[in-house]
Amino acid sequence: MSTAVTFYDVVLFLHITAIIVGFGPTYAYGVFLATAQRTDPRALPTVARGILAWDRIAQVALLVILVAGVYLVSDRAAWEFSDFYIAWGFVAVIVAGGLAGGYFTPKTRSLIELAERDISAAGTGEVKLSDEFEALSRQLAIVGTAFGVFLILTVYVMTAKPFL
Repeated sequence: MSTAVTFYDVVLFLHITAIIVGFGPTYAYGVFLATAQRTDPRALPTVARGILAWDRIAQVALLVILVAGVYLVSDRAAWEFSDFYIAWGFVAVIVAGGLAGGYFTPKTRSLIELAERDISAAGTGEVKLSDEFEALSRQLAIVGTAFGVFLILTVYVMTAKPFL
């Protein structure tokens, strides 16, 4: 017995793939920054610029997630935009986009500026990162971890569909 692949199936695949591609790498950002800080602080600006570059890809993925999600809901009569898990999905898209544009991007740019300032101050000697850099790095780690937990919770809500 074979089943035909429907357009819905393709859109669902694109929706899930956009989630993996857009947000999967974000779980490693802290590891990338911590490794650069520990092994070669002079690499911090480059690593942070790589993070900003990937975040632009994540923004495109977020658009794909939204458009595909709207189609997936509108294609199934059993689901309504007012269903808890659908509403949660919209909230997740708004939170992700808002945090990316309003928090993570500007804070990462500030982290780059602080790292470059501290590297420049060190000249050819050992780089000592400022307390200001360390505080911002910790803040990004805390907010990034909280956002990561939120994304995991979102995956749970979208798959388990509680309150449906």
